[in-house]
Amino acid sequence: MNIFWNKITGNNDFNIFSKGHILILGFIFSISFLMFFNKEVLRKPNVRIRVGKVIAYILIFQSFFQHFWYIERGVFSLKESLPLYLCRITVILCIIMIFKESYSLFEIVYFWGLGGATQALLTPDTGGFIFPHWMYIQFFIGHGGIVIAVLFIMLAYRYRPTFKSLKKTFNWSFIYLVIVGIFNYLVGGNYSYLRGKPLASSVLDYLPPYPYYIPILVAGMFLIFILLYIPFYIYDLKRNTLHNIMNI
Repeated sequence: MNIFWNKITGNNDFNIFSKGHILILGFIFSISFLMFFNKEVLRKPNVRIRVGKVIAYILIFQSFFQHFWYIERGVFSLKESLPLYLCRITVILCIIMIFKESYSLFEIVYFWGLGGATQALLTPDTGGFIFPHWMYIQFFIGHGGIVIAVLFIMLAYRYRPTFKSLKKTFNWSFIYLVIVGIFNYLVGGNYSYLRGKPLASSVLDYLPPYPYYIPILVAGMFLIFILLYIPFYIYDLKRNTLHNIMNI
């Protein structure tokens, strides 16, 4: 039980693209692959409601016991333990999005989820915990669950982002960065790594030291959002071009 639940990290470095890491990524990809090739089944009202609830309840379980661990182990801190990381907020939004079948939330979750969670899965910061510790396991449940939730909503409900969605995400991202930046300053926190780079290896290692990497980090985030929208922009462009040709 100690190995699963203790509060001592041991400061273990995560081995990126190790066998265990690749196995986890493969598992998440496999679920995504299965959903894609069974999208017609997912679109049946009774199926999508049941599958959606399973995904949502898994995310509720992950989020609840993540914060319960902080409290029960006596390590809860305003600097680290609140659901203020972008991906922690996205988990909560995913849960609401699924239960409410909310397109309005999807518009933001698509960009925050695929942009943030994918990067986190590729370069994980598990806080020094390794398998089979709960904080290691919940990290991948949460971030993998975000990706799966977004893809599920896209496939089951045929939701897709628009240019309006991109602008909406830009606005809410700016608001988020300002609020969290101020909160970090007040409590000495480092939510979303706005006051320091993560201890684990990440793309931030290739950027200048704090605070000079912050503008690059923010610009990179918005660039990722744009890249996530481009496939839909190209699709719309081709469809409109074809429509215009047909009307000549």
